[in-house]
Amino acid sequence: MSLTETKSRKASNTLLVALFVAVLISALLGWHFVLHPNEVSTDDAQIDGHVHPINTRIGGTITWVNPNVEDTYYVTAGTVIAHLDPNDYQPTVNRLEGDVQASVAQERAAALNLPIASETALSRLTSAQASLVEAEADLESALSQKTASEATVAQTEANYRRAEDDRVRYQALVATHEISRSEYDQREADSKGTGALLAAAQANSAGADQKIEAARQKIKERQSDLRMAETAPASIASARANVLRASGETKKSQAALWNAQLDLGYTNLVAPVSGIVGRKSMEVGQRVAANQLMLTLVPPKDVWAIANFRETQMKKMRIGQSATVHVDSVGRDFQGTVESIGGATGSKYSVIAPDNATGNYVKVVQRIPVRIRLNGLEAAGPLLLPGMSIEVSVRVSP
Repeated sequence: MSLTETKSRKASNTLLVALFVAVLISALLGWHFVLHPNEVSTDDAQIDGHVHPINTRIGGTITWVNPNVEDTYYVTAGTVIAHLDPNDYQPTVNRLEGDVQASVAQERAAALNLPIASETALSRLTSAQASLVEAEADLESALSQKTASEATVAQTEANYRRAEDDRVRYQALVATHEISRSEYDQREADSKGTGALLAAAQANSAGADQKIEAARQKIKERQSDLRMAETAPASIASARANVLRASGETKKSQAALWNAQLDLGYTNLVAPVSGIVGRKSMEVGQRVAANQLMLTLVPPKDVWAIANFRETQMKKMRIGQSATVHVDSVGRDFQGTVESIGGATGSKYSVIAPDNATGNYVKVVQRIPVRIRLNGLEAAGPLLLPGMSIEVSVRVSP
């Protein structure tokens, strides 16, 4: 057999094999379509779930790491993962506790002083008003005394003049021996006595003037005291403002203390959820910054399926339809339900979204993410992990 015939026979065999494979695939697809005419499938799917990043809330130095926290280990919620050095934050808490105590003491003192200040201010006002009334009464009394003393001076002065006139007349008569010496002496004594009464009345009148002046000066002083005492409402308002100011300072210091206590509490790194540890990156003595990633936790039970169906397969797909999920890693099927359908194609969620207005457009069938809720995971055991490859079939409406 020639070389040419050998090559021709090999080419014919290859063609027959390719044709057989094509026919077989077409038959399988046709048979699948016959058995499942209302089912759409895709292998562009995977298990998805929550991956919780565990970051530090504050900066510090790691002093202890839980030996039971390692990559692939399972930890429960509330487990202490690591400790940061609390000595960086305890002094601040101690200082702020002192500030809070001082602020509370000032607030209490201001609250106790408020009724005292109010009572004192009102008492001063009442006392000043009463003192002014008393001073005005003293002035009226002094004016009355002045009027009376002036009347007494006038009467006494008239009596003195009459007595002096009698003395002068009797002096002339005694010189001519018309009256006795004793009668003259009587008139002279009356004149001197009346003169003394006049001097006393004039002295009383001058004293009344002094009392009037003193009473008027006292009124001025009492009026000044009253003006000062009339600031009682302002004094009371100031005392109340001091209470509010002290209360505000207390709240500020308490807030600062609360924040410091939170920072101190953050020195204990605690697992917020139960899950499998991954990407652990912490060691004793390591200096970490705030918000630095320490590890991740993946809850193995809280998973679902994400299947990316072609847009041509979405015509009859609806939320609530039944689905079958085949997991390659465990070689078994799980039943599920279409829970939600994505709001856009996968390409729209990419970092660089496609722009079809460039002039070189090639139509590509897009894929739309569909979320499948898996049933019976609690009984299935920890078999499904985010990222596992799966095949999803959804039974759509006919």
